[in-house]
Amino acid sequence: MIRTLLISAGLMFASGAAMAGDIQYDLQVDGITCPFCVATSAKALKKIDGVKQVSADLETGVISVCADESVEFTDAQLTKLFLDKGFTYKSMTKLDSCTLPPEEADEE
Repeated sequence: MIRTLLISAGLMFASGAAMAGDIQYDLQVDGITCPFCVATSAKALKKIDGVKQVSADLETGVISVCADESVEFTDAQLTKLFLDKGFTYKSMTKLDSCTLPPEEADEE
């Protein structure tokens, strides 16, 4: 009986944690061509409250950002952020959950 209660409590906790998961933004940015470009962009993005992970693909120019659900990027905000760093923000795709593996959490 106690075992069943513990399993049920664990399942309820796990489902609550899944509902409060992180979201991911994939940002298409022109001009991201080197590791320094990535580091500059990642540093600016990580200053935003709620941003947890930043990863970039230099070949595609996509910067992936995992953040808590309180983060809501706007095109105007991202245009300014990247323009201030010398890059051109193109577009954003929002995913319902973060797909970045944990080992990429602090890569820049």
